[in-house]
Amino acid sequence: MKATRNREQVTLTWNALESRVLRQILDSIAAHYRVPPAQVDPRTAAVWYSSRGCETAGMSAEDTRDWLDQLHGFKSANLGLITDWIKQLAQCQQGHYALRINLEQAARLVTVLNDHRLLAAAQHGIGQEEMDLPSQQALQKLAPAQQVALFEIHLLAWIVEELLQLIAPDAANWMR
Repeated sequence: MKATRNREQVTLTWNALESRVLRQILDSIAAHYRVPPAQVDPRTAAVWYSSRGCETAGMSAEDTRDWLDQLHGFKSANLGLITDWIKQLAQCQQGHYALRINLEQAARLVTVLNDHRLLAAAQHGIGQEEMDLPSQQALQKLAPAQQVALFEIHLLAWIVEELLQLIAPDAANWMR
């Protein structure tokens, strides 16, 4: 991937494999965004729709449902963008696949990619121990689905970091 910024536009250029992997990830996250909070599996609910803060704040069950519905609305508002991104990533131009987005969309892409990272970790039991595996040999001891999830998590972290360097360099440097 190559990431560049020209004024208010960010361009991410991918090879065929990177484009295909990212399209699959975006397809997956879009499918999950379509599921209402009350219907998601408990692992997803724990990372996307946790109501612990609502309980701590003493919110009523109705207020909590409203809050979760608002979170869901925030996530599902990205579905149109995700569809557009998938279409862009499917078009090959001179051997490359490009995603051209404005700065606001870049910030929303960071959120979408991070949502997938959280989802992948929750669904495949990836915790800090797995994130910090010291070697390829240790990685091979994980189940294949966990290996794929860990690969996606690290790939998306790299993309997020590159995006942050372009749209908010001070924030990206603070994270290091």
